Parts: sequence; structure tokens; C-alpha cells
Amino acid sequence: MKKNSLGFIVILAAAVVAISWLLSAAVTPKEVNTALEPFYQTLSYILNTYYEKDEIDLNKLMDYAIDGLVKGLGDDFSYYENPESTEEKQIELEGEYGGLGIEVTYDSEYKAIKVISPMYGTPAWRTGLKAGDRIVTIDDEPVSEMTYMEAVRKLRGQPGTTVRIKVLRENVESLLSFEIVREVIQIIPVKHAFIETSKGRIGYTLITRFGAKTSQEMAEALDDIFSKGIKGLIIDLRDNPGGYLNSAIEVASYFIDNGIIVKTKNAYGVEEVYESKGNNYPNIPMVVLVNGGSASAAEILTGALKDHQIARVVGTKTFGKGSVQTGFPLNNGGTLYLTTAHYMTPSGKDIHRIGIEPDVFVEESTDVSHESVVIDYTKKVIDVNTEDPFIIKGLETLLELIE
Repeated sequence: MKKNSLGFIVILAAAVVAISWLLSAAVTPKEVNTALEPFYQTLSYILNTYYEKDEIDLNKLMDYAIDGLVKGLGDDFSYYENPESTEEKQIELEGEYGGLGIEVTYDSEYKAIKVISPMYGTPAWRTGLKAGDRIVTIDDEPVSEMTYMEAVRKLRGQPGTTVRIKVLRENVESLLSFEIVREVIQIIPVKHAFIETSKGRIGYTLITRFGAKTSQEMAEALDDIFSKGIKGLIIDLRDNPGGYLNSAIEVASYFIDNGIIVKTKNAYGVEEVYESKGNNYPNIPMVVLVNGGSASAAEILTGALKDHQIARVVGTKTFGKGSVQTGFPLNNGGTLYLTTAHYMTPSGKDIHRIGIEPDVFVEESTDVSHESVVIDYTKKVIDVNTEDPFIIKGLETLLELIE
């Protein structure tokens, strides 16, 4: 056996007792200990009677146990990240990696990997994966028999290699099959462009995600846009899976003179209010483009601009991820991410599992292939596809606002 079982159980029991002291009155320490008795019994039987007990990897057992415990919440956004996955997550957020270009979560109801959003222009986006798709097999292996991070690692791999997945899509009776070639996914959070119209030049920004450098790159893009002289601005948040809260607040502050950007409310009803840091740019007519892949921090920015009547929202209903995940480091080197609060828009709307309805609705294309309208996701200055129905409706709406 790789660790002393008695010592491990003593440490585990001590940790459980310590945590139980912090529980609310709704669950007493006695109830917690009673509920854990079958776990202790199971662990004891495994350690003492399992035929290959000398080969037991306790770390792996605990990884599965913690993962299962969190999945029992039935919350798609709470999850356990084992020590090995921490480095991979940092690569995704800060660097380059070989993958498909999708933001995902675990769907406990279907025991599948749920696509929050395909990153704009990536292999997954070009192939036609959509927000809400549920990946049920990876290379013919059922996702239901994997842990969340095992599934994520199987989706990643060396650039140039192919992964086969089967997808359950809402309102589609049969499973959809995709073969996707992995690429180096390079995170470029902000892109911008100009569109010439009958009423003058329009600025366009595409925010692909809210990372550590998004607000800085958004400021650089806006500096260039406003220096050229514009009559209006389009902010494109389609298929933006979100990211850091502070990043969304900083970007929203560029357009909101003062007032609330977002509120959070925790399990005890305690609210925290985040206000604008001050507007840096002229107030001009604005439109925000969203779709079902606009989630989390993208919804924070959308909700703030909509509630303050700074921008018209054009597109389809957003994803509806209005929950806050807090990372709790564990002594095994892993991290427990739990939903600890909900976001609310400045007007007090909780949009979790609800989403934000657009002011102007756009019928989203059912065309599976995006190859004809792909925007190179490594570029910062791009061309805009003026035949895109969202762009057409966004421009139409914006021009109505320009005097």
C-alpha cells in the first residue's frame, strides 16, 4: 500500500470533525458523522479485504471520492480539480495548449461534458460545436465512465492529432458525430475593426474571454478605435465563456460613469456590491451582440450595460451562468471549486440558469459549418463579416440610435 492506512484515516477523520464545527445549525456534527459512517466502512473494507490491497493508490481513491461528493450536489459549476490538473488549467488561462477551443463544464444530469462556449475561430467553433452541446463519448469511450478532468484531458492532446466525439444536442433526436483536429489554442482576448456606414465609421470589438489581460487589451483597442473617430460602437460577446470577475468590472467601467456594475449574494444572503471605477471614454451609441454561448463575465458586462441603458442588446438569450465559484485549496494539492454566491445585475436580477434576453432578437443560423466565416483567432485587428445576421441586425439597431 502506498500510504499508511491508519494514519490516513485518522487525518481524514480529524479534518471532517474540524469542518463539521463550521457547519450551520441546519446540519449538526452528529448528522455529518452518521452520514460518513458508510464511507468509513467502505474505505475500511477496501483497505483490509480488497484482493490487491497492496497496490491501492489512496490518492486516486480520494480523488474519485471527492469528485463524487461534489457531483452529488447536482451543480454543473462546482467541481474538484486534482493536483495534476492545476498546471493544465494555468496553461489554458495564460498560455497555449493543444486542444479544440471549448469552455466546458460537467453535466451531472446526463453524465456528460457540457459545452459552455466554443472559442471564436477555433477548431471546435469551425466544426460547428454549439453552446449547450453535451459530449457523451470521446474516442468511443463513454464520458459517464470518466471523471470530469479525465474527460477534459482526453479532449486535449498534441496539435495535429484527431479526436472523435459524439454529441447530444437539444431538439436533435440522434447523436451528432464530429472528428476534430486539435490545434495550438492561443488566447487572444480582444480583437477590433472598423465598419464604414452611411452614417459614418463604426467601431467594432470582439471580446473572446475575460482573462488577466482583457481589460488592458480592451483599452488598447478602444484607444485605437476612438482615435480614428467613430459614430457608434459594437461589442461582440458571442461565444464568450466568461472568465475573471475583475476583468469584466474593469471593462464595464470604461463605459459606465458611476453606479453599480454587479452584485453578488452568498448563501447567507450577504450582498457585495461592485461599482464602476469611472468611465474613460466618450458616451456614444452602443450595441452588444450576444448568443447562447455568452456566459458568466460576458453576462456581467451585458447586464450592466443593459441596466444602465448604455447599450442595446442584440442577439439571442445568453447562457445563464450567474454563479460565483470559489476555489478552496486542499492539503493534497488539489482545489475544490464550489458555487458560493450568485451574480445579480445592477437592477437586482439573478440571471443564473435564466440568462439575459436581448432587446432585439436575431434568428441564429442552423448551418453546422463555420468555415466560410472564420476569423483567425490569432489576430488582434480583423475584418468583420458584414453578411453575418448578427452584424447586420447590430448595425441596423446601432444606426437607428445615431442622430
